[in-house]
Amino acid sequence: MPEVTEAVQALADTLEHLGAPFSLPEDWVILCDNDDLRHMSRSKAKQLLGKAKKETARRWLAGRFDPSEMDQELSEESGCSDESQVFDDGQLKQRAITSIDDAVSTVMSSRDAFAKLASGVTQPAAHEKTVAARVAYGYPRERPERTDCFDQDVRRQCVRVINEIYSHPVKSSAAVVYLISTDNPEFVKIGFTKCLEHRLRSLRTASHVEPTIRLTIAGTQSLERELHTRFAASRANREWFRLTEDIKAFIASASAG
Repeated sequence: MPEVTEAVQALADTLEHLGAPFSLPEDWVILCDNDDLRHMSRSKAKQLLGKAKKETARRWLAGRFDPSEMDQELSEESGCSDESQVFDDGQLKQRAITSIDDAVSTVMSSRDAFAKLASGVTQPAAHEKTVAARVAYGYPRERPERTDCFDQDVRRQCVRVINEIYSHPVKSSAAVVYLISTDNPEFVKIGFTKCLEHRLRSLRTASHVEPTIRLTIAGTQSLERELHTRFAASRANREWFRLTEDIKAFIASASAG
């Protein structure tokens, strides 16, 4: 992952809570409301915001083109029931490249939805004050065409992130089911991978926090699905679960065994 300052990472975390990378308030609103930004010089604050928006977009794309995600898609496409099948870096990268159209389509659909929403919104009674504030922060009088964090050329941005992810080949390892935490230690990801190093590398790419491996177990996707079902009541989103006492007990028991 490119060197990114702590200030950019912290602001990127804040932007994600606001809806980044797909939907954000106008830049001048963020500059006005954020405690850190509003005390900076206008030019420095705008520069920091721009870098943070790029970082949130990069995080999303890194997750979208993650080697484990590409591995899963290739496995599903091949129709092979052998869960020990391993795809090399070249195959995973090529699959990521063929997935660019889907990523671009997702971004463009979001932009189209924003454009339709913006064009149908009537201006508030305080419209002139809103325009004045927008101009005061160095932005045009007109409403922005988009508020997402992606580059204008989304396709080129996708290629850049893919090259970043797959720039260092990793040797395949044994298939395992893992429980890993990243940014928030109160949550754990329960997943399956045929190469743990691939999985760790992608998590490092998508987050500024070093992943914490809580448990790895030799196994297949069947075990992953079994654990997802077992801890369904603790599911937060997809493969992410709240780190409940039940899951902690399971980790302790499996580690001891």
